[in-house]
Amino acid sequence: MCIRDRYSVTTRVKTSDLRPGDLVFFRQSSSRISHVGLYVGSGQFVHAPSSGKDVEITGLDKAYWKKRYVGAGRV
Repeated sequence: MCIRDRYSVTTRVKTSDLRPGDLVFFRQSSSRISHVGLYVGSGQFVHAPSSGKDVEITGLDKAYWKKRYVGAGRV
């Protein structure tokens, strides 16, 4: 299942209602959803930034991610 399909099968969650375990979705270089992370609480999410790089925890408020944020979903 591609990331876009995952987004379509989740229940939408407002950013203000995020809970640990919710999925957060982003558009990086195109108009389609291309990146997903797992919300861990306190405005932070865990994700693999790109192939070969270490998994990291970063903030949804960081300029790069804030600009590309599409929304969140709950399974």
